[in-house]
Amino acid sequence: MKSVKRKIFLLGLTAMMSVSLAACGSKEESTGGTAAAGTDTTAAAAETETEGNDGDVTAGGTYTAGTYTATAKGNNGDVTLEVTFDSDAIKSIEIKEHGETPGISDAPIAKIPELIIANQSLNIDAITGATNTSNAILNAVADAVTQAGGDAEALKKVEIADNEAAGEAVEKEADVIVVGAGGAGLAAAVSAAEEGASVIVIEKNPYIGGNTVRTGGGYASCDPEAIAIHEMTDGEMAEIEGLIARETDNEAVKGWQKKVAEDMEAYKAEGKTQVYDSLEYMSLQYFFRFSQAADPELLYDLVAKSKPTKEWLGELGFEWTDSPSFLLGDTWPRWFSSVSAHGGDGFISVFTDAIEEKNYNVEIIKEVRAGELLTADGKVVGVKGTAADGTEYTLNANKGVVLATGGFSANKEMLIEYSDGRWADISKLQTDNDPAMVGDGIKMALEIGADVVDMGHLQLVPTCDPKTGDAYPFIGTGTNLYVNKEGKRFVNELSDRDTLSNAALAQTDGIFYMVCDKNNSGVGEDGTTYGGQNIQDLIDADIVVKADTLEELAGLLGVDSATFVETIEKFNEAVKTGVDPEFNRASFGGDFINPDGNPGIFEAPFYAGPRTPSAHITKGGLKVNTSAEVIGTDGNTIPGLYAAGEVTGGRTVAGLLEAMTSGRTAGKTVMGK
Repeated sequence: MKSVKRKIFLLGLTAMMSVSLAACGSKEESTGGTAAAGTDTTAAAAETETEGNDGDVTAGGTYTAGTYTATAKGNNGDVTLEVTFDSDAIKSIEIKEHGETPGISDAPIAKIPELIIANQSLNIDAITGATNTSNAILNAVADAVTQAGGDAEALKKVEIADNEAAGEAVEKEADVIVVGAGGAGLAAAVSAAEEGASVIVIEKNPYIGGNTVRTGGGYASCDPEAIAIHEMTDGEMAEIEGLIARETDNEAVKGWQKKVAEDMEAYKAEGKTQVYDSLEYMSLQYFFRFSQAADPELLYDLVAKSKPTKEWLGELGFEWTDSPSFLLGDTWPRWFSSVSAHGGDGFISVFTDAIEEKNYNVEIIKEVRAGELLTADGKVVGVKGTAADGTEYTLNANKGVVLATGGFSANKEMLIEYSDGRWADISKLQTDNDPAMVGDGIKMALEIGADVVDMGHLQLVPTCDPKTGDAYPFIGTGTNLYVNKEGKRFVNELSDRDTLSNAALAQTDGIFYMVCDKNNSGVGEDGTTYGGQNIQDLIDADIVVKADTLEELAGLLGVDSATFVETIEKFNEAVKTGVDPEFNRASFGGDFINPDGNPGIFEAPFYAGPRTPSAHITKGGLKVNTSAEVIGTDGNTIPGLYAAGEVTGGRTVAGLLEAMTSGRTAGKTVMGK
């Protein structure tokens, strides 16, 4: 299903780009977000740039007219395009094939060819957040210029037209203003629109999706009937009993323990063998898993809304996998994902499709950055923002404003300021977050008296690319086998993310290898990984190594062969028996990439790739209640202000579960539902 979706996307993209991106192309409705944004793309402008002061041809020289094909490396693999020239100008650029992430790659694919043609220049800034895709297009066009006999280096020095001056100030009005067009923001927009609201969503990026499109696509839901397809292991039973016995002073948590203990008595009396789950157990597990920092009321509310929100997404058209499985950082098989979309893309498209198909009154304005919350008589009544060209926006809200701006994992200064000492040197950490996640919403809310909670609680994700810090590209899954540079296993791979990250950072150079085989690598028959990358591209880029024997794999990794093979043999024995004497892993079932398999290293080809921790989720943020209302420092709600997703704190469970549930809640609450 993954490859089918990708092919459909590529066909649609090719059809879209087959319309010549000549200099007469029209501008997008929203202003640009790069230094090149706002450039006049009319034919006259292109002609002006094509000719020199004395009527000379473009700085690229003369070309041998024709169409040339060129390829360059993007974020996920090759980007292939065709460039058509006449004797003195680039006339059209058509993207023929790519494996870049939908949503994130849309802006550079749409804008950079336009800007190249309009300015007859390769001196174009990369789109923020999509640098690799941007550079791939620029590099491929440069190659085509060279093939056509032109001077690519000269084109890289051609100055582009100055930005247009700021436009006339824009003022708009809607029932609900949503700041941020990621998963939480779009969930809030659609939820409010279902209640009849007019909605304006502003997004500072030139693309929508936020961190949601960068996720692995796993959604946790408490669904006891669905999880019952799995058989309980001895390790899982021991985990339940251990959590029941954990010491706590929190009365709500004691109540969860009592309920789970009663459930287990009945479970054993009835002779059940299926994996157990309940609202109390999922809440209990997450409370202890995430440092006992959660507000129990917020956490339980999140868990209780997990299944209803999953069903709501299904009603909107999201196609869920039938059965739950495991995910990195959780020991319980309660994770669902899309049957067709890799990563988090499906969570964004389900909302945009719903807006279009149901004709909801939702306007999405990209490349406008919110900077100030507007208040009147103590109530939040709107937002002021600024477009990249300086145009001022005033957006008035009849009902309220929803902040869904994400966390601040991409803001080193804030990470250091609020650090609780959990991580030794935050300044050295990379992030797998969208680079736009710098705490904008938190800063705006603080200025009007909002309270914050758990701001020092930064979660790392252990399985990122050491070169870039990105979670993608990758091979296999985070629940596969981990070995260090000495060829040894060093941790229970189903541990919580803090434990995994600490263990990883303690290894030589903070590096480990995620190892997988043919059956749990996530590589499809077409050679595409779960993340949408071509496996050969990853091998060529030294991101992944591939071998037909374990000894060969050890050699490619530079680890001791005998030690490595012995480690694999011990791990495989634990997979077969379900007993892990070294690290007490409770289960060896498959995850949502490999739902019907296991993490054993049994069948060639074998793969491995280096991984290291990156800053992932800031679990602290604005203080909210279960209705998504923001709480002020005086303990009262701030009228007209709501927040959803990672911009909030108090639950300690972030990601898609928090984004979808809190976003839906915010949209309903702002409309009085």
